[in-house]
Amino acid sequence: MKNTIIIAIALSGIAISACAQTLNWQAFQPGQKHLVHLQTGWDYGLNFGLGYARKSNTRWPVLTSIEYSFPAGERVFDDFKVRIGGQVEVIRAGGFSFTAKLYSPIRRYENNLVRLFSFGSEFSGVAGFYRKKWFVAGELGFDKAVATHVKHPKRALDNYPGLQNGWYVPTGGNWFYGLQAGFSFGSNDLTLKAGNLASQGWETAPFIPKYVVLGYNRRF
Repeated sequence: MKNTIIIAIALSGIAISACAQTLNWQAFQPGQKHLVHLQTGWDYGLNFGLGYARKSNTRWPVLTSIEYSFPAGERVFDDFKVRIGGQVEVIRAGGFSFTAKLYSPIRRYENNLVRLFSFGSEFSGVAGFYRKKWFVAGELGFDKAVATHVKHPKRALDNYPGLQNGWYVPTGGNWFYGLQAGFSFGSNDLTLKAGNLASQGWETAPFIPKYVVLGYNRRF
């Protein structure tokens, strides 16, 4: 029971930056295949992120990407999240667009009681109206830590002899849902997204149940 409580508390902080990159498909200009982005916001805490993506002109436009995010704190690289995956614009009808996103996040989180290293999956759908200069859309997604390695320091094991190190499968997840909007000018995008978080069973919410993320994209 004690072990379960500690894991639950720690997992409330492991989902660093649940929100993937936000973009305007219609803002891409001919010859633009690359995109770099920066983001910051309140998402389980104050976070910062950066990433790179490449656009493929297939039957359905595809953007593959790698992203790195980390929370504010004294030690910049102790906690982090790396997300690898991409998104595809499945439907475009006039100004309406629907995008499917699929990512594989890798997370590390540590506090005085436990160190967690997690592999997971994240998927979401984004639907809205897009123009070359602006867009507004809604998003619904699910972020799950599929497998988490738990390691307790000696002081935690001394205080709680029942604690166990090792892999736990699965270790829960969160839904996220909200709105996003953006303004595009030249080869630049400014984006803003905000929404709510809920537990896997929709019965509870994380300690901080809302997120707000400001982003900047540069296309080239």
